[in-house]
Amino acid sequence: MIRLKYLTFSILFFLTASTQLFSQFYFFGRNKVQYEDFNWKIIKTDHFDIYYYDDFEEIAEIGAAYAEASYKDLKEKFNHIVVRRIPLIFYNTHIHFQQTNTLPGFIPEGVGGFFEFIKGRVVIPYLGSLDKFRHVINHELVHVYMTSMLLGQMKNHRIPADRFPPLWFVEGLAEFWSTAWDSQAEMIMRDAVLNDIFQPLRTLDKINGTFLMYKEGQAFLEFVAERYGEDKILKILNNFWRFTKFKDNLEFSINKKFEDIDNEWEFYVKQKYFPLYANRVPHSATSNKLTNKGFNFSPEYYKNGDDEYLVYIGNHNGYTSVFRTKLNLSDIDEQKTEVLIRGEKEDVFETFHLLVPSLTLSRDRKLAFITKSKESDVIHLYSLDENEIIETIRFDNLISITSPSYSYKSEKLVFSATDAQGFNDIYEYELSTKTINRITNDYYEDADPVYNKDSDKIYFVSDRTEGKYEGRKNLFMHDLATHKTKYVTYMDADISNPDFNLDYTQLFFTSNYDGIDNIYKLNNYKTPESAIRVTDFVNSVFEFNLIDSTRLVYSGFEKFSFQFYITELENILETDTIKFDYSNIGLPWNPAKIMLKSESEQLKYEKEYSLDYAISQVITDPVYGTRGGAIMTISDLMGNDRYLFMMYNTAEVTSDVLKSFNLALTRVNYSKRTNFGYGIFNFSGRRYDLRESDEFFYERSFGTSFSFLYPFSSFNRLEANLTVANTNKEVPEDMFISSKALLVSNTISFVHDNSLWGPTGPLDGSRFRLLVGYTSDLKYSNTNYYSLIADYRKYLRLSLKSSLAIRTSLYYNDGKDARRYLAGGSWDLRGWRRWSVRGEKLWVSSVEFRFPLIDQFYIKFPLFGLGFTSIRGAAFFDAGGAWDNDYKETLGSIGGGIRFNFLNAIVFRYDVGKKIENKFSTLQKGLFYQFFFGVDF
Repeated sequence: MIRLKYLTFSILFFLTASTQLFSQFYFFGRNKVQYEDFNWKIIKTDHFDIYYYDDFEEIAEIGAAYAEASYKDLKEKFNHIVVRRIPLIFYNTHIHFQQTNTLPGFIPEGVGGFFEFIKGRVVIPYLGSLDKFRHVINHELVHVYMTSMLLGQMKNHRIPADRFPPLWFVEGLAEFWSTAWDSQAEMIMRDAVLNDIFQPLRTLDKINGTFLMYKEGQAFLEFVAERYGEDKILKILNNFWRFTKFKDNLEFSINKKFEDIDNEWEFYVKQKYFPLYANRVPHSATSNKLTNKGFNFSPEYYKNGDDEYLVYIGNHNGYTSVFRTKLNLSDIDEQKTEVLIRGEKEDVFETFHLLVPSLTLSRDRKLAFITKSKESDVIHLYSLDENEIIETIRFDNLISITSPSYSYKSEKLVFSATDAQGFNDIYEYELSTKTINRITNDYYEDADPVYNKDSDKIYFVSDRTEGKYEGRKNLFMHDLATHKTKYVTYMDADISNPDFNLDYTQLFFTSNYDGIDNIYKLNNYKTPESAIRVTDFVNSVFEFNLIDSTRLVYSGFEKFSFQFYITELENILETDTIKFDYSNIGLPWNPAKIMLKSESEQLKYEKEYSLDYAISQVITDPVYGTRGGAIMTISDLMGNDRYLFMMYNTAEVTSDVLKSFNLALTRVNYSKRTNFGYGIFNFSGRRYDLRESDEFFYERSFGTSFSFLYPFSSFNRLEANLTVANTNKEVPEDMFISSKALLVSNTISFVHDNSLWGPTGPLDGSRFRLLVGYTSDLKYSNTNYYSLIADYRKYLRLSLKSSLAIRTSLYYNDGKDARRYLAGGSWDLRGWRRWSVRGEKLWVSSVEFRFPLIDQFYIKFPLFGLGFTSIRGAAFFDAGGAWDNDYKETLGSIGGGIRFNFLNAIVFRYDVGKKIENKFSTLQKGLFYQFFFGVDF
């Protein structure tokens, strides 16, 4: 008599991981949905295999030229040659990039590309800007070169390749050798230094992995190049193999003590930025602060009677959402804020794009805002008077959308969007007729459009600037009657966020003309000759909204956050005037391309498999002797098709070696929306009998399995599994148990998960799973039972870092020889011995209060520091019971504990409490202490 329930934990884990599609099938979890059927093609250049799909060919050819130019430049900088061909995978938008299977996990909004170490793949989305595209290509290729160079060093000197430079140097170098120092880098460093966020080298690990770390790393290398010469950077790389500590490498390469280098750099940046206070002011000096938490963008002001309101996009509560604040300028803490649209919890509001303009308000109080909804962005229309969504607009041929803006009479919307070619262009949409009109159509970046008062002209920002200021983002005007486009500004600067004042007599915008994004205006925008700077903030201004003739509200960057401020226009000094010299305009600029049209140069993608990882292990113990095993996976370049192979041996004596091999081979395919996996297995060895005897027995099981997963969205999916197993169990002769079976097991389940996680487990949202199944023995009819699992979990957010978690679960098997469920231990009935509670029927319920205990704990030793973050506390109450035919008793526990996330890799848990015993009537004497690992339920 079989029973798959008797298989060891390692076998069950492998079957679950391989045939059930890894993390997506691991009971809960969100889904990475493959909405697109990518038709991959290849451009082969001298040093790269460029992968692209469908209509993205022109941008891919430009990217190929950027890559070859970068290869030549980096070859000289590193004094090194990468001899292998480099795979470069392009996606035409970030939405498509998030579907990539080259990485198994989810890719958040802010990731602009990555270099995957194992297979040497560079994966990059096109974000609508050729300049950003070139920057990211250069950045990732620096990683390719540095990895190749340092691994070669270690190999040549016969040193284990088990270390790498600190992350601040790795990313700082990638920025330093991929782009010029720009206004964004200045903004980050200026804010860090002036607001005492700056971290010197000795404490830089405190901001490890943040964008500030990127820019501090870049800034330090800029300092080294200026003060000691750029050759010192190559010297640091060449000397890497010599030292186990990077600090010693810096001292040797620069020929100064680490403390002196660090102090000199810290003084250098303070000397550079502190003098700015002589002529510039922080936002709080001349403005009233309206918000004090989260990131806040796209402010829109309106009045309802005497009440003033601000509607905007923010992330105050862990979810990016649409907020409305009733303004109270006398007391920021007394302002009433409500959530109008909560994002990231349901399909239609799957993702808000926080860092780009994505909300606008009409004169009749109708919001238009953008979210990702399944395979593309959509525009939602929301009535502030009716407090409801009145329409959701989806466009068949547009993938990403930004910068919506209403016409004066609210009958039209204009916006920027990206199509399948990757072109980021201007579109207008007639709300009454539901027709769309494309305004521009080329590879230039066109953004931030607004109508004039008559709605016959569209003003927008574009990098199509020619001549002396080629590629800078200036302001342009498109005449809808003549279809002509002409310059409005011609500046050696980047412009963004144009907006008219209320009577359309002046056009305002932000610009980084002097290195800091401030607000400028055109008094005569129809025949402009110059721009006037009207704010002099030391920190950058982003989106703004003119309230009336005397006030404006804006999003300002300060202390590494984006908060809203309101300022009086009459207090603003019109300082600098920038004259436009249109005589410098030349011919249109065009990027270089590599166009390869022959069949030998441009090919369709064909799968080529290579190793992902291989792990082997041999162990010896006094009871079971020596045994070992290995797991190996291979996949194609896109990560869509994967094969998993597992082998291990459970022999306890030499004569059992041949019959104790355990093998499993599984294929998992992610290329389509419906993911599927199938495989074969052969398992044999000692098993533990959970039912009759509590003894070990020998069992062999071989068969096949098939699984599929269909995601409805990121939050909901359908799963189905089929397993056929032929088993033979050797049991003692005095036990009346059949030793053979041909088991067929079928399950189908629906899974929902929109939970928001903290460092040790979910804090908000909900998760549930409903599973039904049927298992039978087709050959001997010894097994025949059905299964039901209903598991619901709800997380009630009490504050930003605390929540109340509630779980109720029922596991039910009924029929002949039904499988037993297990409980007990840190994940369900705490205090009770792990897996000591058994039964064909099982229920578990838990209530847990989760709260922050220690946010940061740092010990400074003489030679080093040791820090821990995000230590969380919990108070819990568990209850449950298990039975076969007759209900036994209810068990429970109560107590508290701590959780600690170690290196974002594993969560350690330690609980202390009392068991509830004697038919749920008394508490145990003394306390139980339980240590385990794993996230909270």
